[in-house]
Amino acid sequence: MRELSDAAARGEKLADFYRRVHETSMRDSGLCNEALAVEPVGFRDFGPYALGVIVTPWFANLVVTAPREGADAPFPDPARLQLRFPAGDVEFNVSEIEGFGRIAACSLFSPMDDFADHEAARTAARAALDALLDPAMNETPKREPEPTAALDRRALFGGRRRSDEEASP
Repeated sequence: MRELSDAAARGEKLADFYRRVHETSMRDSGLCNEALAVEPVGFRDFGPYALGVIVTPWFANLVVTAPREGADAPFPDPARLQLRFPAGDVEFNVSEIEGFGRIAACSLFSPMDDFADHEAARTAARAALDALLDPAMNETPKREPEPTAALDRRALFGGRRRSDEEASP
C-alpha cells in the first residue's frame, strides 16, 4: 500500500470531517445530490499550503490548509486570504474546523445538482485545479492593432475621419 503525501493526507482528513457532516446532518437536508460522495481531489503542496478540491454531495470547494498535521499555514487576515496562482489571483474565505484547524475555501460549485454522477464531479474538480495551475489561463489574448484613420482638422472638429485616399501625405 502506497503512503499518502502530507498534502494528500490532509485532504483525506478534511474529507473525513465532511463525511461525518454528511452522515449526521446533510444527508436528509434535501440539498444533496446523492449520486455524489465526499472525496478529496488532487491535494498537493502549494508553497506553505496543501491545495486541493473537496467534493461533497452539496458543494465542491477549492481548499488550502496547512501542509501537514500540526503545521502552521499563513492566514494573515482572519477572514480572507488571497493567493496568486499561475492562472491568476483567487480570494478564499478562512474558517476554523473543529478537530482539523484553519482552512481557506473558494466555492467552485454549489449546489451539485448539475452532476449526473461522482465521476463527472471528480472530472470537473480536476479540470478546475488544472486550469488554476496553468499559466496560459492568465495570458491576455493578443489582438491585432486596429488600423487608424488619418484625421484632418475639418474631420477632427466635424466628427468625421478622412479615408486613406483622402489623406494628404
